[in-house]
Amino acid sequence: MGRPKRIQYAGACYLVILQGNNRQDLFLSNQDRRQFLALLKTYKERHGLEVFAYSLLGNSVSLLIETAQPNLSSVMQGFNTQYTKYFNAAHNAVGHVFQGRYKAFVVDKDTHLAEMTRYVHLACVRDSLKDKPWRYQWSSCAAYVEAEHKEPLVDSDLVLRKFGNSRLKQSVRYLQYIKDRMKTAGDQILPVMGGVAIGGEAFLGKISAHQEAPTVRRPVPIEAARKIIAEVAGRHGLTEEKILGRVQWREVSAVRREAIHRVWKETRMGVSELARLFQRTPSAISQLIRSLEAGTPSMN
Repeated sequence: MGRPKRIQYAGACYLVILQGNNRQDLFLSNQDRRQFLALLKTYKERHGLEVFAYSLLGNSVSLLIETAQPNLSSVMQGFNTQYTKYFNAAHNAVGHVFQGRYKAFVVDKDTHLAEMTRYVHLACVRDSLKDKPWRYQWSSCAAYVEAEHKEPLVDSDLVLRKFGNSRLKQSVRYLQYIKDRMKTAGDQILPVMGGVAIGGEAFLGKISAHQEAPTVRRPVPIEAARKIIAEVAGRHGLTEEKILGRVQWREVSAVRREAIHRVWKETRMGVSELARLFQRTPSAISQLIRSLEAGTPSMN
């Protein structure tokens, strides 16, 4: 069964949730977080995005953004690719950083924008990282509650306008708005309609015209990987069991390296999945891929 394509139109607002591959951390240092936000700023300027809120946790990120053009898919694809390149280069790693397809819910700005900023800002409370979200360094909450602080990355005016006429009054009331939900933050359930929208039934009907036809689901990586392994094994006169086993013979090791490299390149399978399939450690798989990409021999 195919999965529906994104709902995309000019001026669409989205709650985007990114997760680390295999629940691994997206950030190993504060420099990683700074790089992520710098990249977000670049894409904001390049594509005319509105950034209403963000929260960077350990293995997930929540973004509340608006696209000027119907191009969320291309924006996120480019963003994720750029951050993955940075992360892998910075940490001498290979493979995927983000887990599969990111989540994106279209938000009704007229009824749910403020509530979704609060949801994003309380992410650190739900994840037990900080009990005072306005003091969490890696979210946009401070841009809403600091009376004199105006973060250039964050477009807070549209939300804060509903909390008063002066910046001081807006900040005080928004802070109370956050506090009102803190005790029940862990129980909050997103009001998702039809699996794609945060808003009422009328909003869902309004945006449904922008939903494209489903795409055909591609074969899962393990199926594609098995086909590649079988083809490589047959071409060299070996069995799949030898390639996937622990045999260290030179001729088997060479074919195994070829199979691992092809599976990695052609199926986009992550390093952890490759390690399980070929009964190796993730570090050994990473070392092998780096050496083959650099054109030097590596492990058996």
